Amino acid sequence: MATVDMHYARAILQCSVRQGRSVRGILQDVQLTPELLASHQQRIAGEKITQLVKYIWAKLQDEFMGCTDHPCKPGVFALMARHSLRYDSLQEVLLQGLHFYDLFTDDIKMQLVKRGKLAELSIHFKQPQLDPGNFFQEFWLMIWHRFASWVIGRKIALNQIYFPYPKPDHHLELKNAFPCRHNYNRNGMKISFSSEYLSLAPVRTQTDLSIFLKNSPADLITIPGDENNFKAKIRTLLLHQQQEVLCCPDFERLAQSFNVSSQTLRRRLKSEGTSYPQIKDQIRRDLAIEKLLSQTVAIADIARCLGFSESRSFSRAFKKWTDYTPTDYMAKQED
Repeated sequence: MATVDMHYARAILQCSVRQGRSVRGILQDVQLTPELLASHQQRIAGEKITQLVKYIWAKLQDEFMGCTDHPCKPGVFALMARHSLRYDSLQEVLLQGLHFYDLFTDDIKMQLVKRGKLAELSIHFKQPQLDPGNFFQEFWLMIWHRFASWVIGRKIALNQIYFPYPKPDHHLELKNAFPCRHNYNRNGMKISFSSEYLSLAPVRTQTDLSIFLKNSPADLITIPGDENNFKAKIRTLLLHQQQEVLCCPDFERLAQSFNVSSQTLRRRLKSEGTSYPQIKDQIRRDLAIEKLLSQTVAIADIARCLGFSESRSFSRAFKKWTDYTPTDYMAKQED
């Protein structure tokens, strides 16, 4: 299971705190400890974030998670999606969706504009100070990018993304969620992408939508969209192996498995904002954290399972990924 930055867990909890909810009560219900939340641990299991979001949605009865002047009752996004999916192109689906929310709320205003070969989807929050960690603004933008990609069955490659605030500490996580050029301290929040996507027809049915909504927000948070790209294919290949020890084929063999040349694969990965070494490191990091937190696997065994020839090499790599050695990382969890 993928892990995400602990920033998101703290930000989600702050949404409920501002609405008068008890953090300790929430943590007990979702089986998280205050010690874990306050620790220096940098990442948390994606399934816990999913559970936390669903819990806050239900407790606050607000899909906007307390980050706007007025709540949005659960089910509004589903109603919007069911209505919009009946239209014949992504452009019409998005315009209908934006019009739906324009009629529903004044707290969030969205606009879709075509500028030559580029399309821009902008989002404006009337009272951004109600979301001091910018969590919901980023989450809302993520939802629309993922939803649009899901509708046409293709990951929409972003050209640029703009944020109306300074670069945050979790900017690397944002880079993973939105692999494109990032711009901070701008006038508004928006994403730009090729306008060619707008002419594509939806490939989803209402039955597909029911499954999509049932799984939400798991894919929206932990997986960068409905990815039909090489990063997703490589992750799938590496994570769904039968053998106990993680096997990472050399780059030439990897390219052959996808019936492309190594030059093409390297170029495609670069366009997706990543590389084969980065993908391998992310997978090893997530698997290592998962095994360490289970507290049932020795460090030497973890190193072996991840393909390291010795524990020392694994410890050096783990410190590079997390700023802690495996031993120090576990000690932080026990403080």
